[in-house]
Amino acid sequence: MDLFKKNGEDLLKRLAPLADRMRPRTLEEYIGQQHIIGEGRL
Repeated sequence: MDLFKKNGEDLLKRLAPLADRMRPRTLEEYIGQQHIIGEGRL
């Protein structure tokens, strides 16, 4: 494990735009969002 690489990755994650940090990464994160993935949507 490279300590400096890990710190750099953490910094990039913290400095990412809010939209990137809040974006769902998996289908499970869409659960309960029927207005997005309901019938005839996605």
